[in-house]
Amino acid sequence: MLVNIILFIFFYISSALMVIGYGQLSKSLIISNQKNFNEIGFIGLFGFLFLYFISSIIIFFYNINNYVSTIIFLLGITLFFIFLLKKQYSKKSLIIFSFIIIIFLPLAIISEPNEDFFFYYKPYMNYLQNSKIIFGIVNLNNTLAFSTYSLYDIIIFFNISEKFENNFSIPILIFYFFYLTFLIELLLKKFNIFYFVVLFLSIVSFAKLRDLGTSIPPQLLLIIIACLIYSLLLNGFKEEIITKIFLLLVFAILLRFNSVIVIPLILLLFIYYYKFILPYLINNKKGVIFMFIVLALFFSKNIINSGCLVYPVKSLCFDNLYWSSNLKVTEQKYNKLSSDSKGWAFYAKENFQITDKFVWTNLEKENFYNYNIYLKTSPVFWSQYWIKDPNYKKILNLFLLGLFALIILNTFKKGKIYKSNIDKKNISIFFTSIFLVIVCWFLVSPQMRYGGYFCFIIFVSLIVSLFDKYINRNSHIVTLIFLIVLAVSYVNIKNIKRVYNDFGENKFINFPWPNNHKLNKNIDYITFTKDSTLYNQRLRTKKLVFDNGEQAILMCGDIDFPCIPVGKEVCLGEKTVYNSFIFYKKNTRENQCYEFMNKNILY
Repeated sequence: MLVNIILFIFFYISSALMVIGYGQLSKSLIISNQKNFNEIGFIGLFGFLFLYFISSIIIFFYNINNYVSTIIFLLGITLFFIFLLKKQYSKKSLIIFSFIIIIFLPLAIISEPNEDFFFYYKPYMNYLQNSKIIFGIVNLNNTLAFSTYSLYDIIIFFNISEKFENNFSIPILIFYFFYLTFLIELLLKKFNIFYFVVLFLSIVSFAKLRDLGTSIPPQLLLIIIACLIYSLLLNGFKEEIITKIFLLLVFAILLRFNSVIVIPLILLLFIYYYKFILPYLINNKKGVIFMFIVLALFFSKNIINSGCLVYPVKSLCFDNLYWSSNLKVTEQKYNKLSSDSKGWAFYAKENFQITDKFVWTNLEKENFYNYNIYLKTSPVFWSQYWIKDPNYKKILNLFLLGLFALIILNTFKKGKIYKSNIDKKNISIFFTSIFLVIVCWFLVSPQMRYGGYFCFIIFVSLIVSLFDKYINRNSHIVTLIFLIVLAVSYVNIKNIKRVYNDFGENKFINFPWPNNHKLNKNIDYITFTKDSTLYNQRLRTKKLVFDNGEQAILMCGDIDFPCIPVGKEVCLGEKTVYNSFIFYKKNTRENQCYEFMNKNILY
């Protein structure tokens, strides 16, 4: 156990150093003409973006196996120390970041990964490790084609050895730490209650590593973008702020395309600073070209994987490519995911008296809306079922936390910390833009994991800052320290208690690493051959299953690529090889595939 703990801490620290190394390299190569980019928070986030760029290039020519990952990992650590010796980092930023990774160490220790990991992300990383990019991977197993896997295109570089087993969670946590560092650095430059409340709400809201997954990192980037736009309104136009906004916006879209809900805020930016934007683009060609290339790689990969610019959005798919997805299945998948975010599952359970945890079948009966029709109903109708989702409690909690912060902040009246504030005109426009963002979120994907945290952390923080402005001119250091200590204590006590209980109940297989559940050949899966290719077929057993009574979703987990859950072979397309690239053609039995998938479109 001692050896595991030492390896865990080594990986925990070295992962952060590796990302910082690539962040500093990318900064030197792409935005070297601009100053004020020594903050570790931004450098770290830029490092993640640059790793995505590297991964996207490699996968076109070669699979990202352990050897490739190890080279990339060690090179990043080497770059960190080279730049450290050249004194390229801000000492204050390094101290802040080091303090964060120390005090939040309990967050890093989990016994079980995110519940989607063995269904979506582990099989996807198996794909990256075993093959270069495949045309039409959607026709092999459509769960490998989602456009939300960009974070795991990065995390694959941390998969360097079996000694660091199931280490996927650490990079996500490091990402979160860079976010916190960025907020603190922003706060220290010019104190503002808005930034402070954003920091407080963020610490309390993201208290469990298992809940971060792929849905939270893009929201963290959107929160930073909102803070940077607020900073522009507060301090005036600065080129380096615009650069950060554009780079982080591109990164947010790569991680989750529905980050486009931030458009009202971006429009505010263009309307306000339209005179500066064009000269900025001309004077920062390297940065603009880099962003264009990264977006081009993102959309190219999506087209190659699924025939869609963004999968599974039918309107962004090309039907004339012979490796394109089955568009009927693609449309159903999108409709199901969208309607579920608006409460369709609660509507179906009420109408069919369903007691099962999940509703996967596209149910039909008279005077009942299946999920295709439900999606077209007005918000007046579907909101009555959306409100039955406990999701709304998370929104309410943010408002209650904001109220609590406002009360504490004004406990002492004679503070000495001056608070900078935006003028009335700018705050009105910013408030209106945030409100429009919330409207977009509510109409498109009203779930906290799909942008809700970004919307309401910013909205609540803005409201608190407005009330605080009129109640108390200056802030007292005691109230600020109390709120941060309280938030950090809440997170650590919660996680230390969880780790203690899980350890006492023997939930860890290999403490302190997350559990890696092995699936066994001829028990959990079998093999079959088609088109001279050996496939692994996942069978229904008690391991790694979303169990829903008669229905179940089977996870491929650590089964070698290619893996197909039983039943989905009806959707398997013909495999061909052209110029060393593998192609999976669209299955000619489209209707059979559709009929099978329509029983459980999420399978």
